[in-house]
Amino acid sequence: MNNAFLEKIERSRVSTTNEIAAEKKKLAEQYFTPAKVSAIMADMFRALPGQTVSVLDPCCGVGNLSAAVLTRAEREQERAVLTLIEKDGFLAELAKDNFFDIADVSVIHSDFFDSFPRLSSYDRIILNPPYSKILAGTDAAKFCFSYLGYKEANIYSAFVACCLRLLSDDGELVAIIPRSFCNGPLFKRFRNNILDGFYLREMYLFESRKIFWDSDVLQEVLILKISKASSEFVRVSHEKNNGEVFSKEICRDKVYFKGDMQKFIHIPLAAGDDELLNKISRFGNTLLTLGLRASTGKVVDFRCGDWLLEKRSKSSSFLLYQDSVGVDATITFERGTAGKPRHIKICNESMSVLIPRKNYVLVRRISFKESSTRIVAAPLLEESYSDEYLGVENHLNYIWGETVRLSNNACLALFAYLSTNTIDSYIRRFSGHTQINATDLNSIPIPELAELESFAECNSAMSMSELITHAEQVFFCDL
Repeated sequence: MNNAFLEKIERSRVSTTNEIAAEKKKLAEQYFTPAKVSAIMADMFRALPGQTVSVLDPCCGVGNLSAAVLTRAEREQERAVLTLIEKDGFLAELAKDNFFDIADVSVIHSDFFDSFPRLSSYDRIILNPPYSKILAGTDAAKFCFSYLGYKEANIYSAFVACCLRLLSDDGELVAIIPRSFCNGPLFKRFRNNILDGFYLREMYLFESRKIFWDSDVLQEVLILKISKASSEFVRVSHEKNNGEVFSKEICRDKVYFKGDMQKFIHIPLAAGDDELLNKISRFGNTLLTLGLRASTGKVVDFRCGDWLLEKRSKSSSFLLYQDSVGVDATITFERGTAGKPRHIKICNESMSVLIPRKNYVLVRRISFKESSTRIVAAPLLEESYSDEYLGVENHLNYIWGETVRLSNNACLALFAYLSTNTIDSYIRRFSGHTQINATDLNSIPIPELAELESFAECNSAMSMSELITHAEQVFFCDL
């Protein structure tokens, strides 16, 4: 492919971007890939000189990604046979015009999901999918549920998940998608799709949020390469605003942790990230694999108003709010914000929102200015209160023994571990907001219960603050 061909495709992309009404673009959340980014994506495929490779571009737009693939194939002396699919009739006609004299390119005017059952397997799949949400009841929603077995949250994740099923045995997929899929519960099934049956081979990130420079969208995106071929390493590249690119190979067990049931994806970019992930990834368990669980308090004020009491009675128990947990790891049962009832009635109706008297680690869901760490926690030992049940309000998380008993020692050690500076840095790394959800807590790598028990037993004379300082030393510095 000569420069004139690439320039023609790029002019087509730019003019189409300008011509399509802003309302239509916003509706589809579809933004065409600039030539420079298209070239980066095409260059991620491994070179196969002298071979014929089948290529799918399932949402081709005007064909800029496919043009980059053809150019790369010509340079590497490959023969690329391309199938382009485009739902929009106007764009499909433009793509056909752009590739009309290239025999190895076929353009199909169709919805990808409608075409899917008729597609074969492909050696390479390249895509910049639309970013809109999948609405319940739509054909796309029904197709994804019937084919994938679960409800996909967004069109982009549905495209990638379905395309992975079309890869040949040595196939590779390269996609540019929002970074938001890397953590949080919304894309958990999507991450499972990527990490359970395939291998994450490469990630390319941009310092700039204005990758689609001639559109109004400001989106933090990354380029993702996934393949069926196994690899112990993931290549991570970061392009700075000045165009410099820094790349490194990272062990895959530091990008996604084996014991993390949430399958959060970690991207080490900032100074110290490598060291931090080295410290954290040495622990192969999470709360869930240890038989513990973090849950969110079940008491919601406006739903439980009939059971909330200002004064203690014979048939009530304490109700703990976020302000019940102090930044000094103390727990206050009766004092706190004025106007909030501190007791909850014990009755048949309220039992579903109460928790039994056991050992717990309480963790605030929201961090406040006065807290130096993102996690504000305190151990709650059953010997410190006498009520048979407790109420925990919705702005508090509580860690409890789901299938094992959370002993006094394990409770104290777990509190100290979660309160360390290293865990604080880890939480700040992958969570840009000040809210700590139960899902976040359940994904944190945790030492073995025996290690926690031993730590607390050996340091039983320490104060809470001393315990935290020593936990930092024992679990993270003495490596």
